[in-house]
Amino acid sequence: MTQLNNHLLDREWLELGHPTIADIAVFPYVALAADGKISLTPYPHIQTRIERIKHLPGFIGMIGIEEPATV
Repeated sequence: MTQLNNHLLDREWLELGHPTIADIAVFPYVALAADGKISLTPYPHIQTRIERIKHLPGFIGMIGIEEPATV
C-alpha cells in the first residue's frame, strides 16, 4: 500500500490524466482492504483516490463499497 500511496502523491490517477481501466481494475481490491485487516488510515492519497472513483459518473456501489452521499 505504501508504494501505491507514494505513486498517487503527485497524480490523480494511476497513469494518465484521466481514469483508465487500470484505475477501475485496482479499485475494488484497494477499497476493500479493510476486509483483509489492512487499514487505509496511513494512506491519505489512496483514500482520496477511492473517493474520486466513487464520484465518477455511473459509479454503482456494492457490498462494502458504498455510493457517495448525494447532496
